[in-house]
Amino acid sequence: MFGGPKAGGETINEVPVMEVETTGAVRAPSELEPIYVKSMELRSLVDVQEVAEELRNGNIVIIEISTLMNQDPDELKRAIDQIKGISQAIGGDVGRLTESKVITTPRFVNIQFKKV
Repeated sequence: MFGGPKAGGETINEVPVMEVETTGAVRAPSELEPIYVKSMELRSLVDVQEVAEELRNGNIVIIEISTLMNQDPDELKRAIDQIKGISQAIGGDVGRLTESKVITTPRFVNIQFKKV
């Protein structure tokens, strides 16, 4: 449960999840492509390719790593190293949000880390 800000005297208990449907619409050359924030679960090294594809498409990816962290910490390390390499190669960034979530961004989106 989420005990967040109050709206209209009530506590917001859930943040709605919006399903995004892509269309084959042709955009004008001057129109910017949207950047999506996508969430994924990292269950194996195979999932790294999906993360890489989203980064190449210019999207931000929030990765849930708890499954792999609990099953095979060594494979998790290899997967994170690969994601870091892919992100660096395209000029992106990688950072840890929580104990079980990592964010990776494409080129032109930087993560500002809090100075300790």
